[in-house]
Amino acid sequence: MSNNALKPLIKDWKANVVNCLGSSDDTERLAEYALHVSRILAYPDLDVKAILDRIDAMGTEIILASKKSMPSRPTQIIEKINNYLFKEKEFKANLQDYYNPMNSYVNVVLEQKSGIPITLSIIYMRVAHILKFRLYAVNFPAHFLVKHILEGENSEIIIDPFNGGRIMDDYTLQELLDHFYPSQKISLTRAYVAKATSGEVIIRMLNNLKGSYYESQDIDKAEIANEMIIAIDPHNLDAVRDKGMILLKRKNPLEALEMLNMYLEIDPEVEDADTVLAIIRQIRAELNKD
Repeated sequence: MSNNALKPLIKDWKANVVNCLGSSDDTERLAEYALHVSRILAYPDLDVKAILDRIDAMGTEIILASKKSMPSRPTQIIEKINNYLFKEKEFKANLQDYYNPMNSYVNVVLEQKSGIPITLSIIYMRVAHILKFRLYAVNFPAHFLVKHILEGENSEIIIDPFNGGRIMDDYTLQELLDHFYPSQKISLTRAYVAKATSGEVIIRMLNNLKGSYYESQDIDKAEIANEMIIAIDPHNLDAVRDKGMILLKRKNPLEALEMLNMYLEIDPEVEDADTVLAIIRQIRAELNKD
């Protein structure tokens, strides 16, 4: 994609999302930011406010359906949300077509009522927000989760919207790690269930999209997603490396060389340092021929 085509998209992204992101874990506007991802990458005419209103209306429906009053116990509120989203509205995990990039677009997930952990969680959090039930994003490895922190107690409730809103304990969390990393024997630590910022969540979403588009050889969309990550975090390691690789694919060896060198400067001990060094040497050898 040419710079002339890319620049207005990134300017739009910065104005509507990047400049609004804070460093806190307040994810109140997360659904809004996620919908701007949809709009900029795939649905230019998307009415973000209208989609937000639709999600908010679901939260309002739960309140109106509770004829007396909303339950006050967190587990009861979770049960209310679960019954509404996964039984009444029939939202579900998309297991058949998990890696389809459409699963990363909240507006599509809302229409199809199926998605991946991160998009189902974003809808779940927005609905909970209308119920004044505070949830936080959890960047758990390979499987996005949400959590509620119990007031006045040093404990939390971790929820898996991808699996019908089930409540997770340490045993089921460890099972998830063992499932996704069977040969690594990773032990559960509290760092894995720490609160994530909106910026971290959106970067994770964009990484999913970038990977899907790169796999399907849609380099233009992979590049836009990567530039959106860099706009949030200019020193994001994967994004810096991937920009170098995209530039190389676009026959811009000098700029590619600059980005790949930056990648190794940011973290000389990075896992794929030898591979990247070999690519750098190859680029230099080709340039010296000319």
